[in-house]
Amino acid sequence: MSGARAATGSLASRGELPAMGGRVHLVGIAGAGMRGLALLLARAGYAVSGSDRGGVSDLTELARAGVELHGEHEAAHVEGADLVVRSSAVPMDGIEVAAARARGIPVLRRARALGALLNGSPLVGIAGTHGKTTITAMTGFACEAAGLDPRVLVGGWVSAWDGYARPGSGIAVVEADEFDRSFLELDPTLAVVSSLEPEHLDTYGDFDAVREAYAEFAGRAAHRTGVLYCADDAGSRALGESLPAARSYGFGEDAWMRVEPSAPVPGRYRFTWPSGSVDIHLGVPGRHNALNAAAALGAARLCGGDPEAVARGLTAFPGVGRRLEVLGEVAGVTVVDDYAHHPTEVAASIAALRAAYPDRWIEVVFQPHLYSRTRDFAADFGAALEAADQARVLPIFPAREAPIEGVSSTLITAAAPGVEPIERPEAVERARDLAGPGSAGEGAVLCYMGAGDVTGIAHEATERLAGDAVGA
Repeated sequence: MSGARAATGSLASRGELPAMGGRVHLVGIAGAGMRGLALLLARAGYAVSGSDRGGVSDLTELARAGVELHGEHEAAHVEGADLVVRSSAVPMDGIEVAAARARGIPVLRRARALGALLNGSPLVGIAGTHGKTTITAMTGFACEAAGLDPRVLVGGWVSAWDGYARPGSGIAVVEADEFDRSFLELDPTLAVVSSLEPEHLDTYGDFDAVREAYAEFAGRAAHRTGVLYCADDAGSRALGESLPAARSYGFGEDAWMRVEPSAPVPGRYRFTWPSGSVDIHLGVPGRHNALNAAAALGAARLCGGDPEAVARGLTAFPGVGRRLEVLGEVAGVTVVDDYAHHPTEVAASIAALRAAYPDRWIEVVFQPHLYSRTRDFAADFGAALEAADQARVLPIFPAREAPIEGVSSTLITAAAPGVEPIERPEAVERARDLAGPGSAGEGAVLCYMGAGDVTGIAHEATERLAGDAVGA
């Protein structure tokens, strides 16, 4: 290693990484965050390998970058590694992690390794209960258009970058995830906070602890480039107003970066700040995406980006995978895949669909993510889903959790009588049902929503509907 490992509680630094050219092995490499980190490490000059028991056949961007990939976990994979990085989903007693420890090979969490790679240089950390993935990608597009050549790491697939990262030589723009307190491994020079609500209470216990973590994260940037926060979100505003060198964005007249709809064109907005303004026609729908664009514009400007160039980048922004992503439009049915998994996100996505498709039937198939989140927010989920013309709820996707007695998706349907349960086979067929005689018919929009494997259902439903059309 090029230096001693940092003491417990200190910020990660380059001293925790091998000397340039050393080998870094990533365990659980197929996860979105791990894929992006692997690419940035490879482009930084490290020899990178990785494994994932879920398979690695679709990690084409990593294979092109020379990453050595293994579709299973074996102790032999860590032989010769100078550092092993594990996903949060990989336990310390996992095969490869245990083998590394037995051989004296240092093991870092993914969040720690990311901090070690990026801390100490200009770093935009984008946090928030909601919106951080889209804001990170938008900021990357904005900085790229402004010639800042950003290094970007984002939690969603960006088609223009063919992956979850954009290697560059300039400022780093990183999605800062509060789960497992991961964002506290970062040392941002500019902190963006899009929203602050109760979330990941399985990690924090209560909302006060969430607020404290955000204050620590954002406070690190307060006397540098500063903090940019959403004034339209109560939690974010309370945090921003408690910090020095904080600027706001939002629809309100007092916002530093103000958003105004530019009627009568849907999706067109004027963004105004004390020294200027630009008009941007966004290609992604919804009021929440206008706020996301304001955050990206503000961040890029604070990093030195020319406003007109930044505006061109945001106008060209195509969206992020699984964020109101249209999978296809067949037989009058538009199938949409969306990652919303918190009540506020569900409400925002349905509102965006209403704005994009004002005269069409909006139907949602929602998959709750985590037993604890369902227990804590069941009534809120029900209220949010009732905004659709029809909503159906799948069984809970457990992710990292064991079942909790008495907790199931029926808590949501019981809280909202108009919301119905549905099982996976029926969910797959729902697109074909909507295209059939006597259904909602021409113009139906069917959105599969959630953070679990509901995306597979959405793709399968689209493929079956397309197959019907081909055979017609």
